[in-house]
Amino acid sequence: MASSAIVGAAVLAASPAAAQELSLNAFQVFVVSGGDADRETSDRGFAFSTNTEVHVKGEIMADNGITFGFRVEFEADTGSTTNTDENSIYAQGSFGKIEFGNNDGAEDTFMHNGSNSGVDYGGVGNPTSNFMEDAYQGEARTSVDFANGVDSSDGTKITYTTPNFNGFSAGISYSPDTSDGDDGNGFNDEDTGGIHDHVGIGLGFDGEFNGVGVELGLVGAIGEADAEPEDTVYGIGGGFAISYAGFTFAAGAIYDDADGNGGEGYAFDAGIGYSQGPWSFSVNGIYSEDDDSSDELLAGSANIGYSVAPGVRVFLTGFVGNEDYGSGTTADEGRDDNDIVALTSGIAVSF
Repeated sequence: MASSAIVGAAVLAASPAAAQELSLNAFQVFVVSGGDADRETSDRGFAFSTNTEVHVKGEIMADNGITFGFRVEFEADTGSTTNTDENSIYAQGSFGKIEFGNNDGAEDTFMHNGSNSGVDYGGVGNPTSNFMEDAYQGEARTSVDFANGVDSSDGTKITYTTPNFNGFSAGISYSPDTSDGDDGNGFNDEDTGGIHDHVGIGLGFDGEFNGVGVELGLVGAIGEADAEPEDTVYGIGGGFAISYAGFTFAAGAIYDDADGNGGEGYAFDAGIGYSQGPWSFSVNGIYSEDDDSSDELLAGSANIGYSVAPGVRVFLTGFVGNEDYGSGTTADEGRDDNDIVALTSGIAVSF
């Protein structure tokens, strides 16, 4: 009790009378999804689901011009065992931005891939809250992102991002262990499934030339696995997004190697999207392979969206794909390939 009171008093003493700016944003998506997959594991191939978050952000500017802030992204779906997605505090000024907490690392925020074309729920790279969560059964990754812990995800970290210099910027992240943040506010718990001394880096460009928008990203990551044999894990990736007159073409590629702690693999994807008025469209494709198991994934999706009103959108996504299982798969050897066909629709409300 005494220690809690001391901590609480310290926080109150450090708090301003009123933040200069406090904002609240939220979204909820109601999803209807169904399909057929040779190796799908749910009790039926059709269901409803939701994805809901509430975001709180506060900022105050000091007399020296430095902006200090915090942000918290609350998970708000019924029955969710994880109540927070990301949370961090930051300082931002002419020197750039320093962020402390549970948030994506530089290897994630600077990455571009085919999803930048506007892929929706149920599409390539977006299995959240839909049939695809159970349909995928192989070892080949389902999006152009680092796998096997090479991505620090929302592990507790410090990230520095440089100011923008004529469209160019860079970032670096450090996490003592990527499992930190999954254990609430526990300190230095024994970790056996994360990556320690994880460093993520990113280089990016964002500019426009005669009405053509250009976004480029190059990322890398390295760390040491917690689990035996505690090998070094690393990865490199990059991508781009080109936009003009409502069209966006985006593509990305990624490779990582976790050695004895997950093996190596790679993926490529691409997508083209178009947005005009309330309408949006996107077509996406992906190929990925896991070298250790020789599993492969080849898939494509198409989605259409319509904004009914400001902050209100409906969408429909179709997906087809094939997982080709290799002889070294962690699942049953020699089993048939996994053909997947799915349809996902929903309504999203945000403010």
